[in-house]
Amino acid sequence: MVVTLVLIILISLAYVSKSVFFAAFVNGKPISRLGVVRDLEKSYGQQMLDNLVTKELINQEATKKGITISEEDINKEIGEIEKAVQAQGTTLDEALATQGQSREDLNENVRIQKTIEKLLAEDITVNEDELKKYFEENKDYYKDAEYADIEPTIREQLKQQKLQGSYQKWIEDLKSTSRINYFVSY
Repeated sequence: MVVTLVLIILISLAYVSKSVFFAAFVNGKPISRLGVVRDLEKSYGQQMLDNLVTKELINQEATKKGITISEEDINKEIGEIEKAVQAQGTTLDEALATQGQSREDLNENVRIQKTIEKLLAEDITVNEDELKKYFEENKDYYKDAEYADIEPTIREQLKQQKLQGSYQKWIEDLKSTSRINYFVSY
């Protein structure tokens, strides 16, 4: 009786927790989760590790400088993204699904982006000469638009360009001056 009960419990546990050990069964043959993880690590391990190291460095720098991003700031940015996506005829959730992302992923990405902007903002300036030069060089694109009407858009574009360039150098410098111990290589 006890042996039967133990056997039933073990079979039940194995059935309930099968997804812990197996990713799928194909014609009765199992594909292990460990196999999936190994293949993912081979294909994307270095990229994912680099992303995680970069996020950790950004978070450490933000903490060191007392920088935080409020939920209000994140929600405001996500609202802007949502408007832009809707203008293209889709929903935010659909757009995220096509990229294999969730709203939580988007929240984290926006938080990291806003953190980077705050960390580097003091080094990023766009002056009037740069704005006018950009406008003149791209007149064909703006056609009938008045400079005063599109100046904020141009300012933001130039700011983002400078931020991207500044970010690359900043993160490389940060990585080279940080003590990063890798225990795996891909």
